Amino acid sequence: MASDRRPRTLAGAFSAAYRLLAVQARTESGLREALLRRGYSVEHVAQVMAEMVRLGYIDDVAAASRWAEYAAAERRYGVRGIAAKLSGRGIDPLLAAQAAQAAYEAEGADEYQVARDLAASRVSLGELSDDELSGRAVRRVARFLERRGFRADTISRVVRDLTR
Repeated sequence: MASDRRPRTLAGAFSAAYRLLAVQARTESGLREALLRRGYSVEHVAQVMAEMVRLGYIDDVAAASRWAEYAAAERRYGVRGIAAKLSGRGIDPLLAAQAAQAAYEAEGADEYQVARDLAASRVSLGELSDDELSGRAVRRVARFLERRGFRADTISRVVRDLTR
């Protein structure tokens, strides 16, 4: 019995890539994976990817910079946290780290001050003045800052400042 599915052609791969990019911007790895999941051959996907990059429809450097600038402006993550978010979106880890650092610098953000502001919003003065609650509150804030990608020395400094 003949298959109902049409063969996956190069033209079909291009059409699929255009449709995917029309819905949302994608990284090179994200588009490649989406096309492969749809059953296009490695050769067709390679040709499509080369053309999408050549045309400028996919630019991981620009995407990483744009996403990192947005995240740095939000002031909710440390440099490592932004880099981790970018890597999760398919950006090369080295490129992600560079974009995150550059965005922090361009924003004029001080990682310590960002962490300090976040910590202050997560803990009350009442918690810090009560010896029993203080230890728990400080540990909770330290874990929160760690999950947000702040460096250990920054977290230590914020915790010291909170407990003064």
